[in-house]
Amino acid sequence: MKKLTAEQIDQLYLFTRQHYVEWYDLQSELVDHLANAIEMQWQENPKLTFDEVLNKEFQKFGVFGFMDVVEEKQKFLNKKYRKLIWKYYTEFFRLPKIILTFISMLLIYKLLILFEEAKDIIFGLIVILSLGFFVRTFYKEKFISDKNKSNRKKWMFEDVSLQNKNNVFIVLPSLLINSFNLFFKELHFTTITAIIFSVSLVLLGLLIYLKIKIIPKKISEELAKTYPEYIS
Repeated sequence: MKKLTAEQIDQLYLFTRQHYVEWYDLQSELVDHLANAIEMQWQENPKLTFDEVLNKEFQKFGVFGFMDVVEEKQKFLNKKYRKLIWKYYTEFFRLPKIILTFISMLLIYKLLILFEEAKDIIFGLIVILSLGFFVRTFYKEKFISDKNKSNRKKWMFEDVSLQNKNNVFIVLPSLLINSFNLFFKELHFTTITAIIFSVSLVLLGLLIYLKIKIIPKKISEELAKTYPEYIS
């Protein structure tokens, strides 16, 4: 049976790039699919040329080519991303992490109830931390962008993670403003508002921490295990 050569495999990678598939992880899946399909076609008719079989297989993807595959892959990875978030988020509500989670909520609540100026300090810390995360993320993504310009492969799962991370910085400013209007215009926190704010702040902080710090690292580890070519 005719087998694809290494040169023909490289041509398949080039073919996927020419048809707007820029992510190496998805390219690899498509190349594997096309390679198997081409070799099966050769089993039935070995006289067909490589280009003839490739064009025949590509036509099976329809008018939009690989675009439907790209869309489905993005949906799949976004769903996988949400499952990762849920998996590691729920760990904060199991022993031993739940103890630290509860202590954080209690500490913020006590500060708000006992000290009038605590609300201003907490809000200032939120702003400082948000700016710190923004600056850190900006320089990290600039570093990744520079590496991409140096022919570093693109990975769709990384892009999904980056998009979700960037969404934090789109939503965060309005969230801070709304929090200020809702809670900080009051001269004193009541017991109820202090509890709501303390719980909400810790829950939101954990979610942001996961999106910015934990999940990107887990995705990098998964890509490194799956693809030897991956460089974080």
